[in-house]
Amino acid sequence: MTPDGAGEGARAGTVVAAVGFTLVVQSITSMAIISPAVIAPVAADAFGVRPQSIGIFVAAAYCGAMISGLAAGALIARFGASAVSLLAVGCAAAGLMLGETGVLALVPVCAALIGGGHGLVNPASSDILSRAAAPGRMALIFSIKQTGVPIGGALAGALVPSLLLALGWQQALLALGAGSLVLAALLSRVYRSPRASRAVRHFSLVDALRGLGAPIRLALSEPALRELSLVSFAYATMQLTLFTYFVSYLNLELGYTLVLAGLAFSCAQAAGIVGRIVWGFAADRLLGSRAMLAVLGFVMAASGFAAALFTHDWPLVALLAVAIPLGASAIGWNGVYLAEVARRAPAGQVGMATGGTQFFTFFGAVSGPPIFGIIASTTGGYGSGFAVFSVLPLIVGVRLALRRPA
Repeated sequence: MTPDGAGEGARAGTVVAAVGFTLVVQSITSMAIISPAVIAPVAADAFGVRPQSIGIFVAAAYCGAMISGLAAGALIARFGASAVSLLAVGCAAAGLMLGETGVLALVPVCAALIGGGHGLVNPASSDILSRAAAPGRMALIFSIKQTGVPIGGALAGALVPSLLLALGWQQALLALGAGSLVLAALLSRVYRSPRASRAVRHFSLVDALRGLGAPIRLALSEPALRELSLVSFAYATMQLTLFTYFVSYLNLELGYTLVLAGLAFSCAQAAGIVGRIVWGFAADRLLGSRAMLAVLGFVMAASGFAAALFTHDWPLVALLAVAIPLGASAIGWNGVYLAEVARRAPAGQVGMATGGTQFFTFFGAVSGPPIFGIIASTTGGYGSGFAVFSVLPLIVGVRLALRRPA
């Protein structure tokens, strides 16, 4: 092999290792944040709460993710992105295992640990992938990593019910947490990223807390990052709205059977997985990330407006014709967005920039579903909520299409 060939082979090996490492971490932490929702119907009585209270747990977890994401840049600079990734898995595992106690007062701690781990993942993985991937393939590489989110959801849906039947909910939580720790130990042996900065020799929790505002200031001070923060907020509201209300819309309001509603939702999820790869490839090879994000905003808005027109007379084929592009856009945008953040971040500050813009992503995830619920309750229908929530991605898409990049 020629020296050039050897270099290309080594570079390809680095990319594969980085993608594999970050994909597994993303899958584990996504499984951890979704698993409590699967366990809630069984465990709610033991905690003395209603199963519907899981919504409060999810909101608390995302609040924890918002805060930990802000601390991620400083942690990466001191300890390295791979170490922070392993810390993310450790936090998620600890949160799951602590839930085994069945003590209601500890539930907020569980949510904070699981959400805190989840919030560290994107800044750390963006730092790793931005160093490994060639600039012309970043959107695709980041999008492949982001398939870990639906993979984690699939793992939760497949593993948790079986563990519940075999072990009971408390032992199931222990098994999930212990399995996550074992995977983290294995990952620590096969991959280690370089530290982002050798200059950071001293680190303390106080310093990290004092620096929580720095990522937000960075995201708001850089025009490109400020724009991407708006993009992520708008698209995240639609994404979480789809996750939270789509099945209820079809089943409770329109009268479709739960099987048909679940089928439409599953097709939307599958389209999101495929979309992440397709949009990443198109962003790298055809349109560029900014134009691709604009297109996704238009598809999201058009599909959302179409969903608002659903009636109980629509055939399944027509439902799927809307659900598939809605899922492909509302679930599939994240990888292109994260790659663009990494491109636009100041040198050496990918983790901090990702944490800052991610704050607005999670803010959309936390605030979107309650606002949608208020709209649906006030107007008397889920369709009105989908119509209103489609306006914001449309505005963002128009802005991206008409404004010159900073």
